[in-house]
Amino acid sequence: MALGLAVVLGMATAGQAQAEDRVSWNHPGYSRSGVNYHDAGRVSFASYGDHFGIYDDAKDGYGLALDVDATKANGTGLSGRYFYYGGGNTSDRSFLNINLEEGKSVGFRVCMTNSHGRVVFACGDWYYTPA
Repeated sequence: MALGLAVVLGMATAGQAQAEDRVSWNHPGYSRSGVNYHDAGRVSFASYGDHFGIYDDAKDGYGLALDVDATKANGTGLSGRYFYYGGGNTSDRSFLNINLEEGKSVGFRVCMTNSHGRVVFACGDWYYTPA
């Protein structure tokens, strides 16, 4: 009996689908004067759990801004800018957690900001991936 139960449970476990965690990355772009900020920071989006991580990779006195364009799980739109100043600290892996509608497109980009005035001066291209 115990063996039969173990086989049935094993089959049920083997047949269950596991969600794949797709992680997408984005980097800042160029300022209007042509300065490249690609290595100054980055942002990640993990589809499993719908969370963004932001990493300030340069101790340059600038902050980062995350622009998001997505649909929440309740069907309402999400469009906003979220500011982060890490002072060159790359440890923030859970900057923004939002329950997004599965399968819908998530757009995001990261920008460089003046950490005091929150003035955006260089942005990467928009990146789109499914939630």
